[in-house]
This record gives sequence, C-alpha cells and structure tokens, in this order.
Amino acid sequence: MSWKKTLPYFAWQSIRYAQSWKHFFQIWSYQKRWSESFRAGKNSVSDELPWLNFYALEFLKNNIRPEFKVFEYGGGGSTLFFCKNAAEVITVEDNEEWFNILTQTIETKGYKNWKGYLVKPELYKGGKSRSPENPEDFMSGAKELKHLSFEKYAHTIDEFPDAYFDLILVDGRARPSCIQLALPHLKAGGFLIVDNTERPYYLAYFHDALAVGFDLQMEKYFPVAYTPDFSKASVFRKIKI
Repeated sequence: MSWKKTLPYFAWQSIRYAQSWKHFFQIWSYQKRWSESFRAGKNSVSDELPWLNFYALEFLKNNIRPEFKVFEYGGGGSTLFFCKNAAEVITVEDNEEWFNILTQTIETKGYKNWKGYLVKPELYKGGKSRSPENPEDFMSGAKELKHLSFEKYAHTIDEFPDAYFDLILVDGRARPSCIQLALPHLKAGGFLIVDNTERPYYLAYFHDALAVGFDLQMEKYFPVAYTPDFSKASVFRKIKI
C-alpha cells in the first residue's frame, strides 16, 4: 500500500491544512472513513456518492431536497447520488467511453430522472493565446487538452432557462467557463458547488460576483474518499433578492 494511504500521511495533512483546533478535530472525525475507502472494490460509483471531500458531501446530504433540479459538469458517482435524491438530473460529459459506462449503469439501476449529454471538445482553431483562467477561453488546465476548446461543452446548460436549477455542480472541464455560464441558470436560494478549489484560478475571476450575489457556505480542506490527498470544495448559495 502507498505510504500516502497511511495514518502518518493523514496526520501530516491534518496539521498542514487545519485552520483551527475545531477544523483539526473535524478533519480527524473522517479518518476512519478515509482509511476504509481504500478497500478493494470501493469507489465513487460503487458507493453512489459524489467524489467530494467528506465535509462537502455531508453538506450536500443535509441540503439536497427531493424536488431539486440538478445540473452537473462531469458525471460519476455524483450522478447516481443525484438520481436517488433529486427530481431531475442533467449531466454533461466529454469522454465518450465514460459517458457510455455511466449511461449503461443508470439504465441498469432503472433511474428515469436523468438526461445525459455527450459533448466532446473540438480543436481550437483560433490564433490568440489562451489561458485556462479566462472564462472566455473555454480551455482545460490539463496540458494534454490545451489544444482543445470546451465551448460547446460549457454552453450545454444554455439548453435550459435562467433560474432553472436548484443545484449546479462544477466538477468537469474548463471550470471557470462553466461557472460563468452556470450562474444565470441557478435559482435564488440554489447551491453552486465547485470542486478542487485548492486551484485558485477556478474562482479568481468571480470574486466580486460571488461576494455580491452569493453566501459562502463552506470552503476548507478536508479528506476525500478513494484518494490520499485532501482537497477543497467551495459551496455558495445564491442570495434571494
């Protein structure tokens, strides 16, 4: 077993990321679940859970409602979780092989409240320099994908009216672009969840908009199931005006 899956590595991360004693003890409350998640056969899909840190997952379990309409950039265990707990689930995915596996899994389980969109990236044909930090560039931060455009992928949410969704999860490609396009489609009182915000550029462009129109519900490092490294997820609630 990798040393990263051991108690000493968990302890080191706890000391590194804890912002207070309260946060430290919150982190340690998940140690057993973190260790057990590495057992053979366990993963996000088999457990039908979003691949978010434990604290964000608890927040989601406590706040999702059966009448919710959910949109997610990037599917997986989260899709199955939402199908069990929400009225309508929309997923956009860029990887055809994974999309087919996900579709077959949902059909096998008999969920009828899901609609999936396979939207592959296209070759970027423009001449200007691009940055994954710029929402207007529709670019993934992955080096092997830097020549591709995720514009159509990000715009999939425009198939739906403004203020349509109760919850939007951004956990796929070109996340700044997806956040920018998602915001108008979120209802007042709805939740925006952005995973892996330990990468500051995901939210850098939106600090002012989020400060004015949203309440930050959580944003700290916590352990994550099935992976050794802690991560940060940011959860925002759209203010009712």
